[in-house]
Amino acid sequence: MNGFAILALIFLAVVGNLLWFWLKNDLQQLGYETHFFRGHFNDLSNALEVIKKTDDPRTKRAYRNVLFSIVAVIIFMPTIFFTNMSTIGSHRCKRFNDYLEYQVQAVIESKFINSYNHNVQTLNLNNGKRETQSPIFVTELYDYLQPNDSISKISGNTELTVYRNGNERTFNVERTDWCNE
Repeated sequence: MNGFAILALIFLAVVGNLLWFWLKNDLQQLGYETHFFRGHFNDLSNALEVIKKTDDPRTKRAYRNVLFSIVAVIIFMPTIFFTNMSTIGSHRCKRFNDYLEYQVQAVIESKFINSYNHNVQTLNLNNGKRETQSPIFVTELYDYLQPNDSISKISGNTELTVYRNGNERTFNVERTDWCNE
C-alpha cells in the first residue's frame, strides 16, 4: 500500500471518529440515548429523525453535512483500502524482481531460520569486505548449502552457482514460480 493511501485512511479514520463523536454528543444533548461502543447505526437513524423534526435550517444543514460525511467515510475507507492493498501474487513477483537484481559473490559463513523475519531461510555471507545476511529465493538451495561453500550470482541472471571442493552446482529460479504475470 502506498504512503498516500495510508495517510488518506488515517485522515478519514480521524475525521469519521470526530464526526461520529460530535453526532453522539449532540444527540445526547437533545435527549436521545447513545452508546460509545454499540448502536452506532441507531445514531444515524436518530440524526435523520432530528432532520425531520427540526425547523431550524442551521441544524438541518449541520446534520445533513455530518450524515453525508460519515456515509462518505464509511464508503471511502474500504474502497481506498481494497484498491491499494497489494496482492500476495504481486508481492511474490516483487520478491522475484528483487532477486533478479541481486548480485553476490561470497562465502557462506552460516545459515539459519530467521524467526524475527517470518522464519525466512537466511544466509550469513562474507564477501571479504563485510558480512551480510541474505534471504533464500531458491527452494532447494538452503538444504544443499554448507558453511564455507562459495556462491555467485550475477545481477539480471536467474542462475545462482554454488562452488564446493572444486565442484560447482547451478540453481535456477523460474519466473513462472514467482510471477503470474
